[in-house]
Amino acid sequence: MLSASTLSAWAKSDRDGGSLSLVRHLADSAAVAGLVWDRWLPESTKRVISEGFPEGPADGRLLLRWLAGVHDVGKLTPAFACQVPALADVMHDKGLDLRNPPANRRALPHGLAGQAELERFLLGLGWGRKVAQSYSIVVGSHHGVPPTRSESQSAPHQRALLGEGQWISSRDELMLHVTKSVGVLGRLPQWQRIALPVTVQALLTAAVIVSDWIASNQDLFPLDSARVSSVAAVEAWEVLGLPAPWRPSARLSGTELFRARFDLPAGAGVRPLQAECVRVAERMPVAGLMIVEAPMGEGKTEAALLAAEILARRFGFGGVFVALPTMATSNAMFDRVREWAQRLPDAVGSMFLAHGKAALNSSFSELRHKGFASIGVDCGDSGVAAHSWYVGKKGPLANVVVGTIDQVLRAALKTRHVMLRHLALANKVVIVDEVHAADSYMSTYLARCLEWLGAYRVPVLLLSATLPPAQRISLVDAYSRGASGGNPAVAAVTAETYPSVTVWPPGVDPAPVPASGRSIEVVSEWIADDLAGVVAVVRDALAGGGVAGIVCNTVARAQQMFTALSEDPGFAEDELLLVHSRFVASHRAALEARLRAALGPPSKAVRPGRFVLVGTQVIEQSLDIDVDLLITDLAPMDLLLQRIGRLHRHVRPDRPSRVTLPRCPIRGVDRTSAVPVPGKGSVAVYGAARLLRAAAVLEGRSDPVIRIPDEVPQLVAGAYAETVVCPGGWEDVMAGAERRWREFVAGQQVRARDYLLGSPYGEMSTLRGWIAVGVPDDLEGVAGQAQVRDAEDTIEAIMVRRAGAEVYALDEAAGYGGRLVPTDAPPDPGLAKALAACTIRLPAMLTNYGRMGVVIDALEAACYPGWQQSPWLAGELVLELDEDGCAVVAGHQLRYDNRLGLLIERIGN
Repeated sequence: MLSASTLSAWAKSDRDGGSLSLVRHLADSAAVAGLVWDRWLPESTKRVISEGFPEGPADGRLLLRWLAGVHDVGKLTPAFACQVPALADVMHDKGLDLRNPPANRRALPHGLAGQAELERFLLGLGWGRKVAQSYSIVVGSHHGVPPTRSESQSAPHQRALLGEGQWISSRDELMLHVTKSVGVLGRLPQWQRIALPVTVQALLTAAVIVSDWIASNQDLFPLDSARVSSVAAVEAWEVLGLPAPWRPSARLSGTELFRARFDLPAGAGVRPLQAECVRVAERMPVAGLMIVEAPMGEGKTEAALLAAEILARRFGFGGVFVALPTMATSNAMFDRVREWAQRLPDAVGSMFLAHGKAALNSSFSELRHKGFASIGVDCGDSGVAAHSWYVGKKGPLANVVVGTIDQVLRAALKTRHVMLRHLALANKVVIVDEVHAADSYMSTYLARCLEWLGAYRVPVLLLSATLPPAQRISLVDAYSRGASGGNPAVAAVTAETYPSVTVWPPGVDPAPVPASGRSIEVVSEWIADDLAGVVAVVRDALAGGGVAGIVCNTVARAQQMFTALSEDPGFAEDELLLVHSRFVASHRAALEARLRAALGPPSKAVRPGRFVLVGTQVIEQSLDIDVDLLITDLAPMDLLLQRIGRLHRHVRPDRPSRVTLPRCPIRGVDRTSAVPVPGKGSVAVYGAARLLRAAAVLEGRSDPVIRIPDEVPQLVAGAYAETVVCPGGWEDVMAGAERRWREFVAGQQVRARDYLLGSPYGEMSTLRGWIAVGVPDDLEGVAGQAQVRDAEDTIEAIMVRRAGAEVYALDEAAGYGGRLVPTDAPPDPGLAKALAACTIRLPAMLTNYGRMGVVIDALEAACYPGWQQSPWLAGELVLELDEDGCAVVAGHQLRYDNRLGLLIERIGN
């Protein structure tokens, strides 16, 4: 048998070909795990891990340290040790036979070997197999992919790969050594009766992964240094400087709390909805679910942040995750949350922007550039940190995260290291804004994610202006299933008024919430869809000044509408703005900044005398803008009301006389026949059934006036009722549309299940096979994002202009417009970043019908060797425009216009 001192002489290979004592690394990992528990995990996560253990958090801390201390025991096997011959010879000389290195070593990864050996070790101590498996699976999963059931069953029989005789006794000695040194040996007899639930297995695995990553950092733990692990770990932790979890302590309430957190204008008070959210958060008996439904402009975001602060303080959560529908809304929310965080008396610590283009956000880049930068009144303990450790898949582990809803939904996606996402969410209060925007495909992932959040008892706030009743019930059911162990749960309590707050579990009764006095009466009317007629309506309404917003369901319709306005001599160029998804990223960001500066809240915007905004769905989602006249394509009722929420949103006593009354003309429908016919583009986006349902509800009203907020619930409920009442003569058309919609939804749900993570309860007792058949690993999450949205495959490319042999940046490249771009050498970092911001996502019309490969081949023809040396540009596809701003791709003519964005026209038939 080998002694511990002999074992310490054995060296394992690493990626750099160096060597590091296995015993020392395991000791370092255990020591780091203790600091992870003491200084990094919030009380809420410790509570979940420790629940059921006789010594509570003390046992939880020991358990984490022990599992981190044995996580690499599978490296003490022939399958792993044979990799570096020189080091293998050292082991052989110490008595570990490696005369015949195994040829199929990849059949037994060291994580799987460690799982098999820890299970054998525990069985030898008298543990039952099921309990032992619930602990050993953490070791088997520490590289982010739990072994499958068949792998777990076959591993103990891989004798040549595991090694026999001295190999077994050495592993036993190593595990016993770690068990004694961590102080767990005396606890094992009691633990052997406590099986770990899958929720605890997932969180422990994630915490072990974090501990392993830190302990494997050669800058923090040099390979050639002699050290005492407990001392070295503390020193390394100080150097790493990970911020502690947020620990809110302030106990303000009412107007005092709001004024301390937000820059309220003089005379402003707390709105009834906001006061109710604070009251409910203060009185909830346990962490649970709140669904906040209120009209646009009622301050739901502010209410949610305050409720999150209270819930985090009461139940020991260490941060907040705010999720929104799009990158654009996430970028806007990042600044709002950052301002809120800076006003908090207790440091939130780390902050992160979670989406694929976060590096191009100027506010976030400012923090990232500093590596670890504090901002705030004293630029010290009460600040916001953008820590350099939080990158890639580690980013969502930061204390305060703002990102797209995809970043939350991926917690229900079978993908490598998904347990890190579980730890990231289990640590925080989770806020999902515009939750109604999730279609039936995304809702499948959202429901499963809510099950897991319920199982972790994470406080969740779901925000919406227009939530169909059936969707509300479905969301509550999902969360309550998780929180109740998969058993039928008591129903949520919902206030019978609108605005409303729904609470689960019951224990505090939501009070009726009056509107804040911001009610408006909107005159809705059908108008013809011809462009000249719409231009005339706008010209007449704005004859005395004012702002009109025109929302179109497709980019092509928005471009056509903007062109018609541009060609009218009555409008000047600076009075018109077009916003949609087919502008390059930096150009779109600049347009949206201009939009907020012109039409945002009165305290932050300089409103033009006359202005027309034309846009797509980006206008309806989370943008705090205000228009005097709204013209919209017909849309599903909940989204139609979302758009109306931008109409007379802010209190303005000086609106021009012709737009003092809120009006919402509706277009996009051919009404010349007995049954209205929505445009093909709108049907492709929303489906005919939901459009016809909205039209039927509007047609069934004798009064053209829509009263906001009073009539919002009945309008949404009517449009989403199981059977909608439609005008006479519509029955056959409606029946066909309904049938097609049901088939479409069923198909979405089936496709979503392909990569859907299992439920936290049921037949699954361990993480074995948890993410089998998962999506490919992807550092930036692009593959995962595509998987949780039911979108057709598209391609993103950097757009440049070529003139002869030279390549130039687009004029829209911020700070580098028209700059000559090197292609044989890497561009300087500033230019490279500006080019990376000139990306555009090509529409599906170019890549569907089997044309994906053709498009990729065409773009790869522009291969710039120098770009592969730039971290901003390496691996990116390039779309070259000619001197006229045009390109031909897959039988389509593409042209980029400074005002219209990307224009696409099919060549020939």
